[in-house]
Amino acid sequence: MEKMYKVIVAGKIHTHGIDLLKEVNNFDVFVLPDATQETLEQNLEEADAILLRLQSFDKKMIDNCPKLKILSRNGVGFDRIDILELTRRNIPLTIVGDVNSSSVAEHTIMFILNLLKNASIHDEMVRNNKWQDRDQLISNDFAGRELLIVGYGRIGQKVATLASAFGANISIYDPYYKNSAEKDNDYKFYDTFDEALSNANIISLHAPGTEKPIIGEKELNLLQSDCIIVNTSRGSHIDLSALSDALSKNKIRAAGLDVFPNEPPETDVEKIFELNNLIFSPHIAGLNNECASRMAINSAQNIIDALNGSLKEKYVINKEVL
Repeated sequence: MEKMYKVIVAGKIHTHGIDLLKEVNNFDVFVLPDATQETLEQNLEEADAILLRLQSFDKKMIDNCPKLKILSRNGVGFDRIDILELTRRNIPLTIVGDVNSSSVAEHTIMFILNLLKNASIHDEMVRNNKWQDRDQLISNDFAGRELLIVGYGRIGQKVATLASAFGANISIYDPYYKNSAEKDNDYKFYDTFDEALSNANIISLHAPGTEKPIIGEKELNLLQSDCIIVNTSRGSHIDLSALSDALSKNKIRAAGLDVFPNEPPETDVEKIFELNNLIFSPHIAGLNNECASRMAINSAQNIIDALNGSLKEKYVINKEVL
């Protein structure tokens, strides 16, 4: 008799991933009714495989699922997962690979264009019969603007390519980027962050996680008054209080935020949400329909591959378990 595996999907994901798992005859697939931490912790004991969304996964949870053979993240981040304990127990942790970089890059460009063109304000002019306000000339071209990309990984590189098509001037700050061949193109690579900031019209953050904000009061004071900041990377990259102060005093022009230090943010507490020179989105830069499908399929396939002994090394974080 074929061995049955219990697969827990920790909340709703794209149906393409669920369908893929349910096609496997010896999988008993259980999709949790919500993606809360509490619901997941209550459904661990019999799991052979877990498809994890944004929940944390610590040692106590690992202790509570003794049959676990694979933890598959429906995404690329793993900050709140006890990798050392998984490795000690020979349990692979997998991610979905590069399925969302194009989506995040497009979302970044959307923010930049919206803020440069003041799309939201112009929409309001039409809706509220303020047609005469069109003569205020509050929009600007992207072409010729100095775009500083902080972090030149897959997403940063795609943002640079898209922005170049608009005629923007591209500069890069990434102390870990060593590809000298790439530096032969028309992009300017800065060695010091302060110099990079002081020359930028637009700043887009795509750096990995850091212990303290990349953009705080000191950095904001270096920026030009027409500068725009976009963050589709990590909420911890910007000191929101300092950003709110800079925007309210018109020290910089505008900002677009997809991520926040605490999510969901306390919109009734943070003063930044009272300002009108920002646009927000609820951490969805990498979460559109096509991207969600790719993520679900890859995270489901990692479970299938792990349980039939054909797991692909490139998706495994703790490769020493292979």
